[in-house]
Amino acid sequence: MLRRVLQSEFDRRRAVNTRYSLRGFARSIGVDHASLSQILRGRRRLTARSVHALGRRLHLPPGDIAEYAALEHEAAVLDAIGRPGFRPSSRWLASITGIPIDAVNVTLQRLLRKRLLMMVSRDAWLRATEEDRRG
Repeated sequence: MLRRVLQSEFDRRRAVNTRYSLRGFARSIGVDHASLSQILRGRRRLTARSVHALGRRLHLPPGDIAEYAALEHEAAVLDAIGRPGFRPSSRWLASITGIPIDAVNVTLQRLLRKRLLMMVSRDAWLRATEEDRRG
């Protein structure tokens, strides 16, 4: 995901200049240093909007940016499916994740196609296990 790209770019810049700081990197890509630190540590999720903004600032190809945004949506939907009180509804997922309902539906289709999600019944959606994906 984009977090790995950010970390790789930061590491690359530090290899060139060992005094290069996280604050300097954050400033160069137009992000608050505290937010960037949380993103790199996995404590803050990126939204599709922030993925697009950061991807452009890192000069990533548009196709890569779109894929990273889709992967962030997948992770958000899968996290929501694992929550207590989960309701198998696109509208519920949209309200919990902050993802537009059309994007939630596209994400659900991607997860089904990748076999990361199983819709056992109308009322039962399950995150697929590694064993489910193999067999």
